Amino acid sequence: MVHDSTSITQNDVDIARKAGWSDEALYDAITVCSLFQFYNNWIDATGVADMPALGYEMSGHRLATQGYASEPAPKRRAAVKSLKSSSKPKRKKAATPKRTGRSKRS
Repeated sequence: MVHDSTSITQNDVDIARKAGWSDEALYDAITVCSLFQFYNNWIDATGVADMPALGYEMSGHRLATQGYASEPAPKRRAAVKSLKSSSKPKRKKAATPKRTGRSKRS
């Protein structure tokens, strides 16, 4: 797919489905491959430097111990809940300007 995305045929899709892949899983896999190809091309073209090995180790450790996103702390969760449930004063709508016969300028 990376070298020639037009080479994927219906037969390829049928084989993947017979192996247990759902349409959603196929879509996700194609999306991930496409994004990585884009990122690799972008990085190559812009000269972005790779992280040092220690950066990958630290990132891996953080993901393994904390995941991608941590659960909000109980106090934070309660504060967010109270903000959502509090009634906000309603704002008046601004008056809609009357249209004149003139056309808009481009």
